[in-house]
Amino acid sequence: MNKIKTKYNALAQCNFESLQLSTALLSIYQNRYVQFETKIMRTLINLRKQIILLIFLFAVCFSYSQETAQIQTVEIQSEILNQNRNILVYTPWIYNERDLVSFDVVYVFDSQHRELFDLVHSSLSFIMGTKKFIVVGIPSPAYPELEYYRSNDLFPKPINVDIENYNVLNPNAENFWEFVKTEITPLIENQFRTTNRKYLIGHSMSASFALDKIVSNPEFMNGVIAISPNFSYDSNRLANDFINSDVLSKNKFIYISQADEYFSINERWYSAFEKVKEFADNLESERKKNLIIKEFPDNGHWNGFLPSLIFSLTELKKFIEQNPYKPNGNFKEVTFKIKTLNADDEVYIVGNQDNLGSWNPSQVKMNKTKELERELKIKVQYPIEFKITRGNWETQAITNQTTNSGENIVIFDNESNIIELNIMQWNDK
Repeated sequence: MNKIKTKYNALAQCNFESLQLSTALLSIYQNRYVQFETKIMRTLINLRKQIILLIFLFAVCFSYSQETAQIQTVEIQSEILNQNRNILVYTPWIYNERDLVSFDVVYVFDSQHRELFDLVHSSLSFIMGTKKFIVVGIPSPAYPELEYYRSNDLFPKPINVDIENYNVLNPNAENFWEFVKTEITPLIENQFRTTNRKYLIGHSMSASFALDKIVSNPEFMNGVIAISPNFSYDSNRLANDFINSDVLSKNKFIYISQADEYFSINERWYSAFEKVKEFADNLESERKKNLIIKEFPDNGHWNGFLPSLIFSLTELKKFIEQNPYKPNGNFKEVTFKIKTLNADDEVYIVGNQDNLGSWNPSQVKMNKTKELERELKIKVQYPIEFKITRGNWETQAITNQTTNSGENIVIFDNESNIIELNIMQWNDK
């Protein structure tokens, strides 16, 4: 009996210990399951947050996708050059949304060096503030099979030296200029909303090309930025032509710079520039008010482009601000229709001519036609540059044709005789 009792107690003790072990294991498994479940829940919550964030970012990107600057490549089959040429066209981020506004155009030569084109349109965005530009890049590519290169585009036919002693054996700048003037420019003006203001930018020999064209065709452009131009080709031909021209008597922006070409190229290059600089130094102040000559001796011929460009665009901004758009041509009857925000808004229009108040913000009041609509029928001369206010400069309007900066609205021409604007916000509210 005692043996049976002992065996029974031992078995009971074993079962008890097994039960304790099972309970402990169950507790461990339960804890691990809870931890695992908690981890899964946290993962799902984080995943949900990430999905929400992605949806939000997608919505933001979609909302602002149209407010992005665009660069497109346009192919031209040139009859003048008998070549297929590509040009680059940059339009600012406001171009599509502000569908009435016109833009000045900057033409950048040597844009086969894409960095030059990109530096120009990027720098304009930073330096010019609210004023935006269309930028056209004009490459001069190489055609080895035709033995045609950049220099063929940019060097004119010599008149002072024999062709055998010239920089290039097949100079073609005259035809290249016709390509720019009669094929590129009309295409840009027909396909994009442009003003009649054009500026040329070039580097090295393309700077020489641009300078030569403002000397011989000043009516075509409003200004030139010539960075490290070569004045010495064809026995100092460009230096002499510039000195003997009357281009400085016209209201044109002319910027000329040099880097360390005396050392990096040759003395002849620099001595031709010195001739132009000496001529400019002896001019009376009125004649050279729009001529800027700047040297960057610590920079090389290539890397001097960037500091020179920044300096020149800063000076160009001053020139543009001092030369506002002037109305010209025949008067055209136009109806301005404005949708405002409040029924009691007294809305005024102010702009660059007498019928727009000649920049007096309290002179030309619009008529109330409906609770939130104002209208004015007047005769204007294009281009028109104007703002909407409530009678003073503190109450300027932000409209669907401006950014939040409320810059002037410039319309160079309008096929319709109705100009409609929506007021989005008043500056004082």
